[in-house]
Amino acid sequence: MSRQPTAEPSAGMRFVTVVTYGRTGSTALQSALNALPGVVVRGENYEALRGLHRYAQSIAETADRHHAGRPDHPWYGSARLDPVEVLTDLRAHVVRTVLRPRKDTRWLGFKEVRYTPGHFASYDDLLDYLLFLGKLLPGLVYVLNVREAGAAARSGWWPDDPAAIATLETSRRWLADADADLSRMLGPGRSALLDYEDWAVRPASVLEAFARLGLPRDDDAVLDALGTRLEHGPHAGRSA
Repeated sequence: MSRQPTAEPSAGMRFVTVVTYGRTGSTALQSALNALPGVVVRGENYEALRGLHRYAQSIAETADRHHAGRPDHPWYGSARLDPVEVLTDLRAHVVRTVLRPRKDTRWLGFKEVRYTPGHFASYDDLLDYLLFLGKLLPGLVYVLNVREAGAAARSGWWPDDPAAIATLETSRRWLADADADLSRMLGPGRSALLDYEDWAVRPASVLEAFARLGLPRDDDAVLDALGTRLEHGPHAGRSA
């Protein structure tokens, strides 16, 4: 008896990601997103999906340039490569093993802070990766979060970095540019830029951004999450 094909774990699901750098209040935004009904946003993963980007790109380039089927050809097997199938399999893997939706999950995603010149050689590299995430997770919406460089540099681990101000100024500019480019390339409702200095004193700006992205609404829960002092480090709580 033949097996019936099983539905993708992402079938009917929408995706969201928080794009930022360290010490910008991004964990509070992660908490606010998780306060929304049917939304699960996981924390950082050491930019694990960067490796998938390189892998998918190599497969696509091989399939595009070489079409060898003979075992005596240096690109033997390239004729059978299917980049779309590879991307579909990667999506299922990421959803099942990294993002791990619950039964009632309708929106799924993650936060990452590794969007600085130390992690990307150029703005074009960063934008290319963000666009890849949109292919891996179809319909992905981007919450880009920035903070004034001097304030971020005085927080957390940045005081030990002599190049902190320059790094953070570049990072802030890159994310502002990414918001404009993603909106231009993908259309309205796909990207929202938040500024910590704004939403820390006017949290309603977070509600407005979430609404523009089409996220579910629970304004009281979001405001409560943003107002809760968060613990970081080894004594922070763990949940499924």
